[in-house]
Amino acid sequence: MANILDDVTADDVSPAANGTIGDGETAPMEAEPAAPPSPAPATGDVYVTIARGGLNLRAGPGTEFAVIGNLALGTRVHLLKREGMWGQVDQNGDGAADGHVLLSYLRPEQADGSPSQPAQPSSPSSGFITLDKVLLQTIMDRCGGIRIKSRLDLNVVSDALNRAMLLADADTRLREVAFLSQAVIETDYFRTFEEYGKGQGKPYGRYYGRGMHQLTWEGTYASCSTAVFGDNRLVADPDLIIKDIGTNIQATAWYWRDYKPFNALADARNIDEIIRRLYGGTISSPDPKVRQSVILRRSFYTTIKSILDSQ
Repeated sequence: MANILDDVTADDVSPAANGTIGDGETAPMEAEPAAPPSPAPATGDVYVTIARGGLNLRAGPGTEFAVIGNLALGTRVHLLKREGMWGQVDQNGDGAADGHVLLSYLRPEQADGSPSQPAQPSSPSSGFITLDKVLLQTIMDRCGGIRIKSRLDLNVVSDALNRAMLLADADTRLREVAFLSQAVIETDYFRTFEEYGKGQGKPYGRYYGRGMHQLTWEGTYASCSTAVFGDNRLVADPDLIIKDIGTNIQATAWYWRDYKPFNALADARNIDEIIRRLYGGTISSPDPKVRQSVILRRSFYTTIKSILDSQ
């Protein structure tokens, strides 16, 4: 597998950092308003941004709010208020709120001006848990019911999962649990990123399942390639998802966030509809193998949620 991309690949990092396509728009100019009363000086702690390509400043605490600016790497901000995984910040130290940013890309400023430990969300119990090799191994073992060995480098896999989830806006506990509950079975407990048998004898042929959620069929590869890269590179070479971990991350994020938007279903805890859209099976299927797979996927959701809630 290729090395993990060095740049931050979260949705709230600028397009230059994560490789996604931006619209290049800037906020329209507005008539200068009358001068407001001078706000009170900021009292929030000072933090430093750590996103390599810049951190998006949004109008509210969520990716559904408009991007109203971009904070360059190392920008000092006063953290006025925590709202879940988001923080309301003041750039000028004058007590006026300028917008919201993801807390995971802020570090407290030390005496020498360098960043320290990350800002913490206001509600850790509902927040995103960053995976590492140990936690990923725990998820594999608990879901499998036995010790699972993978030939993949779990440091690489856990980092790729973190980047894919952040890029896919799966940055809350419920979204992370839903994402991982399907990824664990689609990758055979994180032992492979491609379908066993490589599509031999299957109607989709060379466009067999690849990635963390197993993109399948030529049309899916074409839609993904156009959306992510603006060309047909994945149709010409679908193995790019296997050969390049960055492509795997971007394709997976697109599939989860855009192609079959799962985040709203995760928020509603509608795991059965997530399973139906991703896997195609339901608990009412006449095929006992399909029913068993649905039951297994449900159990992974419960197991992973229990693990992450205990962290």
